[in-house]
Amino acid sequence: MRERNIALIGFRATGKSTVGKILAGKLDMRFIDMDQRLCMESGRDIATWVKQDGWGSFRRAESGLLEIIGLQKGVVLATGGGIILDAQNRGVLRKDFFTVWLKATPQTIYARLRSDPCSPLTRPALSELPVREEIETVLSEREPLYSEVANIEIDTEGKEAVAIADEIGSLMS
Repeated sequence: MRERNIALIGFRATGKSTVGKILAGKLDMRFIDMDQRLCMESGRDIATWVKQDGWGSFRRAESGLLEIIGLQKGVVLATGGGIILDAQNRGVLRKDFFTVWLKATPQTIYARLRSDPCSPLTRPALSELPVREEIETVLSEREPLYSEVANIEIDTEGKEAVAIADEIGSLMS
């Protein structure tokens, strides 16, 4: 098992959870999906959480969990897409994790979201914009923040999750 934690960052539907599970298995590390953990601990899905208490409440819980996981060793962490919005979170990612930015084009993200029947519950709207426009707008706002904390960037276009995990694993060797 590796000591250094690995965090997978990137916009929603870039493969963080899928790749993370595979990567953790390959590297004999523990896998944590942040969104799943937060939902399990709160007893509600993200859409319900945001509707009841707002994004601010969710982001605060996310920050607290990141701090806790950062103190552990040997974890592959699939973060939520907005983890990088908070400056303190970016500091934790730089300090406690080897951070991998999984990238995809807005068109690919849109296609993946449309094909995922769970998207409305696990990925509530981030704005009042139509989905395609929201993806393009929010992604362009977040890209500099992803870049700021990423140790490496991986283009996921046209790649299977296993190939992406292999690519990350080989870069870590």
